[in-house]
Parts: sequence; structure tokens; C-alpha cells
Amino acid sequence: MKKIYIAIPLAAMMLASCDPSEIDLGSPSAAYSESALSEGFNFVQYSDEAHTQQAADGNYFTYATNPNEPVQIVTVNADGEETIIGYGSTGSFKIVPKRGQSSDVQFFVRLKNQDGSVTQTTKTANVFVPQELTPEMRLLVSDAYGEKIWTWDTEFRADEGCWGNIGYAGCSGEEFATSGSCIWWGAKPETLADADQRGNADQTELTGEEDRNAYMVFTEDGKILTYDAKGKEIRSGRFEVQGYTGERKYASIDGSQAAWSLGTFKTTAGSILFPFKINGKGAKPTDFEILQLDANHLKLVYVAPGTGSWAEATWWAFKSVGDAEASLTNFGSKDWTWDTEFRADEGCWGNIGYAGCSGEEFAATGGCIWWGGKPEKLADADQRANAGGDPVCGEENRNAYMTFDWKNSTISTYDAAGKKIRGGKFAITNWKNGKRSISSIDGGQPAWALGTLETDPGAILFPYKINGGGEKPKSFEILQLDGNHLKLVYVAPGTGAWAEATWWAFKKK
Repeated sequence: MKKIYIAIPLAAMMLASCDPSEIDLGSPSAAYSESALSEGFNFVQYSDEAHTQQAADGNYFTYATNPNEPVQIVTVNADGEETIIGYGSTGSFKIVPKRGQSSDVQFFVRLKNQDGSVTQTTKTANVFVPQELTPEMRLLVSDAYGEKIWTWDTEFRADEGCWGNIGYAGCSGEEFATSGSCIWWGAKPETLADADQRGNADQTELTGEEDRNAYMVFTEDGKILTYDAKGKEIRSGRFEVQGYTGERKYASIDGSQAAWSLGTFKTTAGSILFPFKINGKGAKPTDFEILQLDANHLKLVYVAPGTGSWAEATWWAFKSVGDAEASLTNFGSKDWTWDTEFRADEGCWGNIGYAGCSGEEFAATGGCIWWGGKPEKLADADQRANAGGDPVCGEENRNAYMTFDWKNSTISTYDAAGKKIRGGKFAITNWKNGKRSISSIDGGQPAWALGTLETDPGAILFPYKINGGGEKPKSFEILQLDGNHLKLVYVAPGTGAWAEATWWAFKKK
């Protein structure tokens, strides 16, 4: 299965100059003709970023010029914005369209002549573009990656229950999804290993799914792969969704709740985590009512035909933090503002003793933070040095916000009244399905960050390095990213443990 990766080099995100004369690409002794430039530029396409597997529709390119002259490679989007994706006499670049876009792409090769003129030639290529997904599949398997990890949702209930019984349709579908109303009992994952719960399973031996870190992978071709916390496969199966429109339009079986479920999640028997009907002596349902489905939550209910209101049914709660783009943009546009709820002092930006705690500790409790300023504090005279003389522009307000746009890969920042402050491009790189796979620079925290947010300089709210005299970082470590939280850290290369770094905390607006 081919997958789409939107990781792009930072150079590929910087907008090209509108004036070609400002681009220093070398000085050939005589002006090149367009045909000579075209004939002298050669490229090869590959299906992998390591450039090991040639492919006629590859997204990854290597190129060389003959004679050896430095060129600039540029793409232009529908709005006329130019993006440099490569430069030099040899090198590599990538072109990865989003789902549903054309596989026939165009890019431009430019060379600056000695007399200051610029020669340009147009190149075309056919690249791989994943098929457009249905709305429900975008949420289940990710529009960006084509597969997605789901695990137990231990945050749903105070008792960490993820599976149990429910008084069927004894509350509205929305009440169940948001607060767990009409649930009689819920077991946290570890409880599923207890002797009194093994009667629900079809075997007494433990499989590893009785662990909060067990997980499922849903793929765009309809597969479910279930694993224990160490990545050992437990079982596999297939799934499909029927009747989903995004609206709660299906009544409960007994008719007591007219707007109960969102559709039906069908699987081969035994595919999901702990796939057993409660008090069913190992019975494995195959048709589940979908009570919640969004980028970060999947809640299911199994009810036998003919079940009446308040009769026993079985429920499951899963969560996903593996889809960065869905969390950040909802595969559309999404607004983020300062997270004044993160700390008691309402601090949202400040300094941190870099990697002086685990990534999880920082994300959850702010461990190893030295100081945090609430948004209004960023307007104070003693903080303006961090902005390098830039004027107060409205981002120093708790209601300022920024919008991440999936289609155009842009960030736009606004003051509380909606007046635009600035903007830029973004890309998420080094993302591994929501796992902390990036170690801190000093190596002291092997499971530190989830990935990297690359931006044009100055794109985010208050985009300044602390004590940096106005420096605007463009590469941020992602310490938390789910549907409600975004926490970032900037650290200069070579920074050791407990040295000063900068942090930001945002929440969904």
C-alpha cells in the first residue's frame, strides 16, 4: 500500500521571490536558451524518500544539470504563490499532492544568466496521488497517512473505563458520547485481565489487549490490525462503515431515541480490541452502532436485535492521537488560541529547562517549565525585548488566535477582533503516528517529542525565541498535539539538558 507523507524540507516551504533578478543562481558566460536549459535538466522519480525504488509516478525526485549549472526549481499553487522546492546543480525534491488533486503536476526550472536575465523552462511529471477518501474514512484512517492508530480511551471516564455495559438508549446518543450517561459499568483495560472478566472472553489466556497501550491500526483498504503494547500482532480483520453522513440520524432499535447513532461499523468477528459482548461467554459481535466518530474519538455500542430501552448492551471507547493533520486542521481549517488553562498562572509562553523532564510530563503538567507569561504579559515593556522591537499587534491577548488551513498548508494569525496579523506556510515532519519517537537533542530523553512543526519564520502567535532579541524560530518540537491541545518547544541545535529553551501552549478555539 502506498502512503502519502506531507513532510517537506523547510527550504521547500519558503516562498520564492517574485523578482527573478533577486535570485542568485550562478552566472553562465552566455544567456541560456529555454531549449538548452530544458535539454540540460534531467530528473528521475522514485517511490521512496531514500531514492532506492524508481517509479514512473514517484513523488520523490533527483535531478542534475548538464553542463553543471545551479538552477532553482519552483512550483506555483492555484493562488499564484511560488514555492522553492529545490536549488543547485544537483539535488532532490518532492512533490506530494493532497488527495483528490491531479496527478499531472508542473514545475519550473530557472537559471540566472550573467546579464541578469532569467531563463525558465517548464517541466511536467505524473506523480502518485491517493484516492479521495469518504468523510468517515478520513477520520478513521487519516487523509494524510492512509492508516491510523487507535487505542483505549482511558480519558473518557474518571474510572478510566473503556469497555462495559450500558442501559441501552437510556440517554441520548450525544449524552453517551460526551459524558457516558446511561453507562452502568466500565472496566479500565487492566481490569479485563481479572479472572471475573475472563468469562467475557473466548479464552482464559491473556492476549495483551488488556493493557492501556494496546492498539489497533485501521488502514485505508479496510484492514484492522490489533497489537499488544509491544507491537506483537494479536489478530487482524476487516471493517467497513455503513450509513455514515456525520449526522446522528439513526434511531435506537426500540425507537425511544430518534437521534441515537451515526451509522454502523461492521467488522469480521473478533477484529477490534477486546471484541466481546459483555456477559456473552465469548460472543464476538460484527455490527456496532457508531455513537461518536471524530479525529480523536471512536465510541461503539453493540446491541442484540430486539433489545429494548435500558436493557443491557456493550460499549467500547477508543481514542487516537496519531493523526497530526486531522487534529491540527480537521482536514479543513481550524482555529487555535492561547491555552490559559494549562497552568495556574495562565502562562502560555515562556522558558523551560530543556528536557529536564519527560515529554509526557511537560505536556501533562508543565514539568521543567521555569517561567510562563500569560498573553497580556507579553505586551509589557520587560517582554518586548523578546519581540526585537516589533510593535504590540494584538497577539498579546488571550482571545487572539491562529488558523491552520489544510488545503493550502498555511497559518494565519489574528487579533481578538479578527484582524490579520501575519501568516505563513507550515508542514508537519518526523511524525510517527503519535508516538514519542524523537529524542531530545542531548539524548537524555529518548521519547521526548512527537514530531516537528516547520513554519515560515513568524507564522505562529508570538513567534519569538525567549531572550532571543526578536529571533523567530521556524522549526518547533511538537510535545503535544491532539484535537484540543498543541504544545511546542523551540531549542537551538546543541542545547543540553536543562539549558534554556522556549515553549508555547495553545488550545482549540
